[in-house]
Amino acid sequence: MLPENKPIIFNTPQDTPAITIYFAHDIHKGSELHDREKWERFKRAILSQPNNYIIWVGDYCENAVVGSKGDVYAQTCSPHEQKEWFTEQLVDLADRTIAIVPGNHEDNRITKTCGLFPVYDSALIAGIGNRYRQTYAMVDIGVGSSKHGAGSQRQQRYVGFVAHRLRDCKHYNGSDFVEGIDFAASGHDHEPSDHPRAKVIYDPRNKQVLQKEVEVIDSGSFMTYGGYAARDACRPKSSKIYTLTLFSGRRKRLETHGFRV
Repeated sequence: MLPENKPIIFNTPQDTPAITIYFAHDIHKGSELHDREKWERFKRAILSQPNNYIIWVGDYCENAVVGSKGDVYAQTCSPHEQKEWFTEQLVDLADRTIAIVPGNHEDNRITKTCGLFPVYDSALIAGIGNRYRQTYAMVDIGVGSSKHGAGSQRQQRYVGFVAHRLRDCKHYNGSDFVEGIDFAASGHDHEPSDHPRAKVIYDPRNKQVLQKEVEVIDSGSFMTYGGYAARDACRPKSSKIYTLTLFSGRRKRLETHGFRV
């Protein structure tokens, strides 16, 4: 597999005025709480428009094993069957996939237990192993084209940081330690949020003090309420999801959209 510090360069068609990115994570296929209908609506929404794309952000399968927090006996199908299901999803969305990273349900439960990499295996079968990164992914996305002097054309570039988990504290977010990005995507907590961040930067070339904006998105989960969350009296999570639209042109323009599928 390719190392994390090798960016994923992804160019969309130059006649595309904008693309919309969907973020898939915390699907938990195999859990009795997996929301199959929500996932199917989500998948149809991606495939409904040619300029829709997807970034996979971890925890696609429940993968309950002996000693894990999940209940082995409550799984609706075996880890092998869960992997087969996820592979089918990747195959169906291979042409729309920008990047893939595993979550703790794959890494902590399968990789660290027996040294296997189920998500990487699925990506290889789908023919997109080059878009897989084991810990985090840095993506460099080209959108549309615009003229840049002497008739030359260039795609607008957007850079994103993708990791299954980013710490989000009162004064600190995991995206704060990554320079040069326009957006960050994470999951893990099943709590959908659009949490834009900003920082002051100095441009030594132009001798200017500027403000850098970063979109930080957590698109929630594909789970219904119940299980150990209900037993521990945890609050139910919203079913809202977020997408990110990137526009072509000489100036960068990003828009987030929150809705329920």
